[in-house]
Amino acid sequence: MAEIVRDDDHSNGAPTIAGTGIRVVDIAKAYEHSGYSPDEIVGFYPALTLGDVHTALAFYYDHIDEFRSTSSPASA
Repeated sequence: MAEIVRDDDHSNGAPTIAGTGIRVVDIAKAYEHSGYSPDEIVGFYPALTLGDVHTALAFYYDHIDEFRSTSSPASA
């Protein structure tokens, strides 16, 4: 299962799934706003496992206030 990391040299320090560069917020947008299932998200991001997607979603919901305060509704 993946680790969530922040790297100032990548994605302006946004949380990403370690070793992939895929941002947590992109996983959350696909799930929460576009309505894709975790299985479908794995299909979009073949580098991820189902566990990785769930880890990203758990991180997102554990830090949801931070994510919502740094994004506008148009970008969420």
